[in-house]
Amino acid sequence: MKIAIITGASSGIGEATARRLARDGLCVTLVARRQDELERVAGEIEASGGEALVAPTDVRDHAAIHHMVQATLDKWGRVDVLVNNAGLGYNGHVVNLDPEQLREQVAVNLVAVIECAQAVLPAMMQRKSGHIINVASIAGLVGVPGSSVYSATKFAVNGFSDALRREVRHHGIHVTALCPGFVATNFSPRLQQIAEDRPGAQRLPGVMQADYVAARIAWLIRHPRRRLIIPPGWGMLAATARALPWLTDIVLSRFDKPGM
Repeated sequence: MKIAIITGASSGIGEATARRLARDGLCVTLVARRQDELERVAGEIEASGGEALVAPTDVRDHAAIHHMVQATLDKWGRVDVLVNNAGLGYNGHVVNLDPEQLREQVAVNLVAVIECAQAVLPAMMQRKSGHIINVASIAGLVGVPGSSVYSATKFAVNGFSDALRREVRHHGIHVTALCPGFVATNFSPRLQQIAEDRPGAQRLPGVMQADYVAARIAWLIRHPRRRLIIPPGWGMLAATARALPWLTDIVLSRFDKPGM
């Protein structure tokens, strides 16, 4: 039986992933700031026969991260999988971005990803096995106007994942960068409107449900990959951005709107 830590587990992709992994027989540590929401998710997992540990944690707090990992080790003795999912984004041109919003995105989307990985690595290295799945974004392969700081953090997550994978590959540890496109969650107002199927919700290309992303994460645990882009068609946009940046400029100009 494998043990998985999932950050951002109180809603969206993290909640869907916790449910899916528990259904697949993994024990899950649920990590987020909102204890009441974590208790709700844990209760539903346990009612279905799964095992869950509630670990309220602000991933911006270095000490809290280590306390959460230690709580997992105290309960189950090991960590097999870390799903580094917690993230946030503020939309708008960088010239108008509040300095605190800028720093918060870097703290949650990048620094916390690195520190959570750092915290689980000693236990994984001791067992010579483990898998770290860092949830990046297609915006970490293609710079998205109106989300420049978010894109910067996700580009960094992709770079960190590549470098970390090369550091730990001889220790039996896998590292994956998962790059999803649009997901119908409460991550942004536009995506929440789609998730709630509101009349007049904006149409966005390739919008996925959180359960689909969770299923791909479950697949990655069984079939580790360096990087996975979902839906697969977005890989063409990433390739175009590298080969024909001028064309990508034209395509992405349509998304240069606040509130994306």
